[in-house]
Parts: sequence; C-alpha cells; structure tokens
Amino acid sequence: MNRLQIIRAGLCSTVQDLGRARFRHLGVPCGGAMDRMSHELANRLVGNSDDAATIEMTLTGDEIQFADDTLIAFTGAEMEAMTISGGEVSLAVPQNRPALIAAGSVIRFQAARRGCRCYVAMAGGVDVPVVMGSRSTLLRAGFGGHCGRALIAGDELPVGVPTHAGREIHSRLSALSSMSVIQPRWFVRPVELPNSNLATLRIIAGAQTALLKSLSLERLLDASFRVSSQSDRMGYRLTDQPLALDRSEDLLSEGVVSGTLQLPPDGNPILLMADCAPTGGYPRIGHVISADMGIAAQLRPGQAVRFEMVSLDEAQRLFMQQQQTFQNALTMAALVRFRPCV
Repeated sequence: MNRLQIIRAGLCSTVQDLGRARFRHLGVPCGGAMDRMSHELANRLVGNSDDAATIEMTLTGDEIQFADDTLIAFTGAEMEAMTISGGEVSLAVPQNRPALIAAGSVIRFQAARRGCRCYVAMAGGVDVPVVMGSRSTLLRAGFGGHCGRALIAGDELPVGVPTHAGREIHSRLSALSSMSVIQPRWFVRPVELPNSNLATLRIIAGAQTALLKSLSLERLLDASFRVSSQSDRMGYRLTDQPLALDRSEDLLSEGVVSGTLQLPPDGNPILLMADCAPTGGYPRIGHVISADMGIAAQLRPGQAVRFEMVSLDEAQRLFMQQQQTFQNALTMAALVRFRPCV
C-alpha cells in the first residue's frame, strides 16, 4: 500500500473529509473540512470523489515524504511548496493543479502567505479508518482521522487506491516528463480568499436578530470585528465591537450549524465553525451564508471582518451562482468527466 510520512508537522494539521452530518442527533459535531470547496477542488484535481480524506494544514505547512509515485494537488490558502533533495530546496510544486511526485520525494510546505487553511489531496485519499461514517478528525472528542489528533512528526498515513480517473491523470502526467515533479500547464482558478485588510461575510437574519438594541444592530452591520486568537475549528471569537440585546429572554438550547453567529453574555459574537456542537443556548443573531463559508474558513487570527445582511433568496442565488462558477472552472480543465461515480 502507498504511504506518506510526516517529517515535520505544521501548527495544526489534521485528516479531514466532508464530516459526519448523520450523527448530529446523537450530539456528534459534523466536523470535516473547514473550507469545503477547497477540499473538494483538491480532490477533483486528482480524480477523487469529493468526500475523500485530505490533509488540512493550518497557517503553517508540513514536510511530507512520499514512499511511492503519488499524484497530489493542494488548494486553499496560498502556501509555497518545494521539493527537498539532500537537504537542499529543489523544485517548486504548483498549487491548484495536479502534480505527480516521484517516489521518495520530500515536499516542504511553507507558512501561508494569504488565507489560513490549505488542503493536500492524494489520488486515492488518506486511507485512515472510518469512524461513524467519516475519516475526519474531531479534535475535542479525540477520535477520527489519525489517532484522533493533529498530525505530528513521524506519523505514517496510508494512501488509498486511486480511482480510474486518478489513474488516467497519473498516466497522462507520467508521459510528459521524467522530472521528479510533473504538472500540466493548466490550473483551476482558486476559490476566493478573504481580503487581507478587511473581509466581508454576508449573513441572513437569525432567530434573535430582532432582539438586538438598535445601536448594536447598526454596529453589527457597519462596524468591523476582529478574529480573536481564541479561535479554532469550533468557532471564532470576534472582538472590538461588543453587542447587546434590547431585552433578554430565557432561551432553550436549539439547533445550530456551522456559520451560526451567536451572542454570549460578554457581548462578543462567536461565529460557529465546522466542529461546533449541534445545539447551543446563546441568542442566534445571524447566519453566514453558505457561499461565504469558504471565506470564513480562511480567516486568520487578528484579521478584520465585517458583516452584510442579505435576504434568504439572495443567499440561495449566491450559492447557486458559486456552484455554477465552480463547475464551469472544472469543465474548462476537463475535470468534470473525470468525476468518479460514488
């Protein structure tokens, strides 16, 4: 079986797929890739199904050695990647396109220059055990992925059997050159990353938006917040602009999802992310639309963000438009016909 080894681990690198949404009724977070579209794009570039497991790297990259010839792709946050030979940097590995890596090669991923999370897909996917229908790592619960934790130096991960599409891409690339890194001349336009100065997230109203004081509602939509360093895969704490409700109500715990904007008693909103619990008791003052969750996933601690209110109809239109743009990009790269049957 093909394998890879983590020579050096980044800040928080985990194995992720599309999560385990079928177990929310049992109190299990959905989890999965924070930036689902970047995860899916990386998989599509190497002929995998969308839910194949990838390595999600956060802010700083890993150093990975591949035991066999391996077809890979990496997308999401802008990270430079170079092959290492004899301790010396050799060839650059391109982003947002498939690349064939020769057996024994080591790839060193640098710190993200823009964005927060980068996804590395291998043809066949990371073949860790399936737990509750998913290979994704749930850090707080300590299960899934590789040993239920972030990757560390010395970890060895098995790589699954490539699909027919992956083998075809592999064959086409191997015919191009005998170099240690082979890639096509084309690339797929990367998904949108947040503006480094001030990112904008569009939201729809939540169940308790109307309970905000008028000044707080204005602040929610006009002011900018800052992503606190106390942020992780469960959620982002947003500071600098405390909000208040016009009146308080006794709330029962209700269903929440990734993208829900909660308001705890200290007035600093919390934006729930992939590993959030299925229920929560804080007021829900908004929900980031699905089309902008990829941007939210790429926010870095210290980054400024503002919110813009849109209607539900507009949110649905923007999501469909985004999906169509994504499909068009794959069509132009002739990747749609490679999509495996699942």
